[in-house]
Amino acid sequence: MLRKILIALAATACAAAAAHAARMDNRLGYDPQADPFDQYHSAIEQAKAEHKRVLIIAGGDWCRWCYALDRFITRNDDVNHALHDAFVVMKVYVGDENFNEFFFSQLPAARGAPHFWVVSPERNVLASQSTGSFEHGRSDYDKTAFLGFVEKWKP
Repeated sequence: MLRKILIALAATACAAAAAHAARMDNRLGYDPQADPFDQYHSAIEQAKAEHKRVLIIAGGDWCRWCYALDRFITRNDDVNHALHDAFVVMKVYVGDENFNEFFFSQLPAARGAPHFWVVSPERNVLASQSTGSFEHGRSDYDKTAFLGFVEKWKP
């Protein structure tokens, strides 16, 4: 009887951990199952219609700086508005579940995650940028540097 209870508790804990991980993946927006080419074509069409550029962000749920980036953008309304006024943001998962090698082979090489690429509606890669230059401290981003990047690459 005790063994059955322990197995049931372990199963419940595993299910709760899996549900939490799924919520975190969805919150960040990096989907290992998504087709990045479909995402890209949709983002390009949206950017054309809205007179914006596409910002491709490589990352995943395993990346602590991806969580930091999400927190930074979410808690700074001015950053969030500036980012989404200038770009159609497209997040592409890169990690153990799916490295999306063929998609990323079409872009300049990245060293680490998150990594940004700015793409024009005409499909020209205008910039490839590590987010390391925006980092501030051990788990935050520098608002001035980040907004400078957005200002430089907005259409």
